[in-house]
Amino acid sequence: TPRSGGETHDLRSAGVRERGPLAQRAASWRARGTRGGDLVMVRRAGAAAMAALVVGLCAAALAPLGCEAYVVPGSFPRDYTLGQDLEVHVNAVYSNVTVVTYDYYSYPFCEHEGKARVDESLGEWFLGGRIRGAPFSFTFLKREEYTQLCSREIGKKGYSRLKNGVDKQYRVRLILDNLPVTRLSVDKFFEMIKEYGKNAILDTVDESFSYIGYAIGGKDEGGYYVNNHLTFSVLYNDAEPQTMTKGFYMGEGGVNVEQTKDDDKTDKYNIVGFQVLPCSVESDVAKLWPKGFDPQECGSYKKQYVKPGTTVNYSYSVYFEKSEVTWSQRWEPFLHVRGKPMHWYSFLDSLLIIMLLAILVAGILMRTVRGDIARYEQGPGEIEREDTGWKLISGDVFRTPPSPGSLVTYIGAGVQVSACLFISLAFMAFGLISPVKRGALMTWILVTYFLLAVFGGYVGVKFHIDITRSRDGWRLIALRVSLFLGGIVISILTLLNIVLGAAKSTQGIPFLPMFLLFLMWVGLSIPLTFVGGYFASKKEPVKYPVRTNQIPREIVNKPTSVIAHPMFIVFLSGLLPFGVMYVDLYFIFSAMFEHLYYYAFGFLFGMTFITAIACIEMSIVSTYMILCIEDYRWWWRSFYAGGSVALYFALYGLSYLIFDSGLEGSLSKFVFICYLAIMSTIVYVSMGALSFAVSYVFVRKIYAAIKAD
Repeated sequence: TPRSGGETHDLRSAGVRERGPLAQRAASWRARGTRGGDLVMVRRAGAAAMAALVVGLCAAALAPLGCEAYVVPGSFPRDYTLGQDLEVHVNAVYSNVTVVTYDYYSYPFCEHEGKARVDESLGEWFLGGRIRGAPFSFTFLKREEYTQLCSREIGKKGYSRLKNGVDKQYRVRLILDNLPVTRLSVDKFFEMIKEYGKNAILDTVDESFSYIGYAIGGKDEGGYYVNNHLTFSVLYNDAEPQTMTKGFYMGEGGVNVEQTKDDDKTDKYNIVGFQVLPCSVESDVAKLWPKGFDPQECGSYKKQYVKPGTTVNYSYSVYFEKSEVTWSQRWEPFLHVRGKPMHWYSFLDSLLIIMLLAILVAGILMRTVRGDIARYEQGPGEIEREDTGWKLISGDVFRTPPSPGSLVTYIGAGVQVSACLFISLAFMAFGLISPVKRGALMTWILVTYFLLAVFGGYVGVKFHIDITRSRDGWRLIALRVSLFLGGIVISILTLLNIVLGAAKSTQGIPFLPMFLLFLMWVGLSIPLTFVGGYFASKKEPVKYPVRTNQIPREIVNKPTSVIAHPMFIVFLSGLLPFGVMYVDLYFIFSAMFEHLYYYAFGFLFGMTFITAIACIEMSIVSTYMILCIEDYRWWWRSFYAGGSVALYFALYGLSYLIFDSGLEGSLSKFVFICYLAIMSTIVYVSMGALSFAVSYVFVRKIYAAIKAD
């Protein structure tokens, strides 16, 4: 909010009456001499409030970026030649009806020979992935029509495991050349895209978007059966030429880049698809190969039902198919944005909400300044009016609020996590971070959050000095900022680890990554918070435009009903910002708890940015309304006004859990509630901190305009 109308106020606007004709003449002269400049400042105030529209339109321009970029900078295709061995990996098995994942080898499947574990990133550990070497062995362009893996006798424990996995619809995720296996026909996908356009609503192979991976089995009238034969199709295409940078050198026009293009791609290929047809085939039927068994039509044979004591023969087939899909297009079936038109409609509705709020805020600013100008335009002989509303509490508006240490702790932690989120979302919107790289997003968020601790410490300590007018206790404030949000998250994750560890789920974080997270928190985040707090402690407190009275003013206007209570206005302020985000929340929760890829990062960035603007504008409006009823307790309420969107966020999460998620089992619901608590806390402190910071500037500016002594 810009400084508006500061030079046009005389002593009358501070509640002090001027007496005598000389004073009246001086007031009239000041009003005539500065009226034009004040009108310019009015326009500037309105323009500053309307600047949210420009920012929203910029976010709208960024929204499609995350929807079209599938190639991640820094990733390059891997070329394969005839006869080269292919590494197949298997991730933890997952289900759409439960968020609890389990290790692939905890089921009675064939074991892997050789190295079973694969090195994983820190983010992959936190996402519950456990990548192992798969028992399958592929050779590039070598067709294998039938290969028997092993025979396993299903005991009581194994049968119970399979039965539970089938009932809860667990699926196996295989990985080849960083591509997940799918039941979706990749070539058919591109045919539909070519025919219906990129905004086509695509049908999947079943009713639940479960095209990633394959089911471990099923059940029918005959009982439970296991998918013991897998027919793989590996799609490949000719290798694409690569442009490589050899070096930089100084030329006449400055720095020149020397590049070479690798056109020698003869007999080199890229893998562009990995498809599977899972089948349940009775062991006696599979033994009839090659005459009585066709792997490509394996779904038409008698199923392999399982009971305790049943011996199951596991086998697979591999076929290689030439495809027209290029390497840069191979992730499009998985990163296709679901409901793109719905995203756009929601985004445009959000821009409309922001426009209406910006007009409301601009109206408040213009009304405030124009009202002050009208005072100066009163000529001699006119009846002077007493100050009313927010001007009467100028001597108490900057009085130290209750529990200032807790307030600045929330603000410091909220600013830190807000900066982390907006930087991460900006990188994702520009395609610099992608789910193509497993765990890269979570690793980036963790590292960025810890590094931004210096920013959180600086903001928390600086607000502590400004509010309390003292540097005493800044070290304690820095410590509280560093421990607050990180302590909550690590405590919840520790509780989750204990519960999930007892269930032997891979969703729990192992000891070593958890210990590494703790070390990063203690050894990196906390010291950086003190560094930021140290630099803030060297700053002088900000100078307030008005002086605080020694005796607090009595709050006369007491609320007569719940609707008239200021806290009702505060919590109602979060309703409009929630209306901005609620459409995207469904897709976010679906991606998190139904194990789907989320790639609408451009829309997510725009939605988050507009939500923050909406929270800020609603906080300004609610703060102004509270001040107008002569209530100077605005500090915490401006924070609550922005943070109240977290209440609606949590309520929506609970409604999603009950009505839309389809999650089964108390353990899955417990995990959902724990993650919902973490996300709600982050939304609360981030939006609350941003709203308070802007409301703080707003209050300082409007009271600087009256120049009360």
